[in-house]
Amino acid sequence: RKVVERSIAAMSTRPCDDEDYVAVAFGGIRPAPKPFPPRDARTGRELCKNFMKPPPHEGCTRESCAHAHVALDARPDCHAFENYGVCARGDGCWLRHRAIGTRVMDACVQVDGEFVERYVMRLRELFGERCIVAACRTTLVKNMDALICVRAPRGGAAAVVREICEKEPYGLAKAKRVFVWPNADRFASFVTRDDDDMHKMEEWLEGVIDECIEESEATADAPIYVRTRASPKDLADKVEVAMASIFSRRGAAWAARPPGKGVSSRQCTHCIDAVNVWGRAFVGIWETRRAYEDITGRDEAASMHERDAPVLEAPGVATMDDLVQFHLKLQDYRVTVKPVCRAYFKLHEALLRSGVPIRGDWNCVDIGAAPGGWVQVLSSRLAAADDKPSGIVWGIDPAELTLDPLPKNVRHLPVLAEDAVDTVREGLTQTTSGELRLVVCDANMHPGACMRIVLSFATQFASKQESWIVMSTKNFCKRRNDWLAEIQAAKQQCLDAGYDDVFVMHLFSNCFEEKTLFARKLAS
Repeated sequence: RKVVERSIAAMSTRPCDDEDYVAVAFGGIRPAPKPFPPRDARTGRELCKNFMKPPPHEGCTRESCAHAHVALDARPDCHAFENYGVCARGDGCWLRHRAIGTRVMDACVQVDGEFVERYVMRLRELFGERCIVAACRTTLVKNMDALICVRAPRGGAAAVVREICEKEPYGLAKAKRVFVWPNADRFASFVTRDDDDMHKMEEWLEGVIDECIEESEATADAPIYVRTRASPKDLADKVEVAMASIFSRRGAAWAARPPGKGVSSRQCTHCIDAVNVWGRAFVGIWETRRAYEDITGRDEAASMHERDAPVLEAPGVATMDDLVQFHLKLQDYRVTVKPVCRAYFKLHEALLRSGVPIRGDWNCVDIGAAPGGWVQVLSSRLAAADDKPSGIVWGIDPAELTLDPLPKNVRHLPVLAEDAVDTVREGLTQTTSGELRLVVCDANMHPGACMRIVLSFATQFASKQESWIVMSTKNFCKRRNDWLAEIQAAKQQCLDAGYDDVFVMHLFSNCFEEKTLFARKLAS
């Protein structure tokens, strides 16, 4: 409670890169603490409802109204907008919406509310603790979208998107849209509730489009095509109205066109990106076919190990459209993989994020393997290794594996983990390395019980080389705090068992009440 109160007290400046602020902005919705209707802070009189109604209402017509008539700027702050950056009443709200000041930003990621906490943590890992310059939700409902605006210390918008593409493909695949502003000279902000500012936005858009026409040497016969992308919907509607007004006013002689009449959005030469964060619209325009990255000489970067995974073109070659649309390729790739079950993506992401250096001669064990999603990942990684694949994957589970056909490097042991030790030990003698390098577990059980089974099995196999444990910790406890305590206890058990590095990640492929534990034992 003290953390929340301290955060709300700091809302007057809205420090967007403050950890408490982000937690409150995206946390549970709390009711307004003050009674409604509001009162005039100076006289204490109740505000007149009729006077506060926005146009087209006529307002209060009573000559001697007992209630206070107060201008919008002098009214109390709207509780919902002040705390969460959005109000269900929108522009029709009777109370004051204090928009944030202008900010400089490179990109904005729109994600589902379920992934907000994970995205905030990951962006700070990639770009620094103070990279988030603005953030808010789009609606006051539980299943909301979130807008997270990022400013990188160097490299600009293209570098931000490329960094996410290469180092967090699974997080990028969860993104709904990625907005970018690579050109600081063509970036501006406007207060969305101010009619004068919205008129200025229309004039500004017309001016920057004229600049783009002149720069591109476009004509009415060979025009530029401009698409718009905006969030949330109320801002998208305002941008569409402004663009329609501009096109109507300038007529057919203008060397700019909206998409349509045989030209799709993907074929447009320019894009206008706009987001509304805390009452201020951040708007910019960029060229879709231009490579905004200055770095050259790098090879193509693959975000995944598989040979058929999407590949992002090298800096200096990839256009901005290639960068902002890459998350769609990742989403399509997840569909074409056709895994045995959803658990496939958990281990796939876990190996990418943790950097487990699997080679072709690694021997692996999956405890609680059915139906076979994690076995499928390990089998394919061993087979795709650059060196000669000779490792074996033992899938331990009394239930049946649904992999059909069963890969050649997979052995199914339909027994409990404690009954499979001798079989695995005998099998290791027939492999190239003769050592067990990786034990994984995604069993549906209490994290404490799961950790005991995994450690009891893994510690019976000594390895001179680096070895790992990867285990899902699912909330089978009565309370969330009990579950988090069990995770800490599991980490300590790994350290006591001789593992050198133990850490936990909340992967994008994890459920909300699930995290993944990693334990690494260095080579002796």
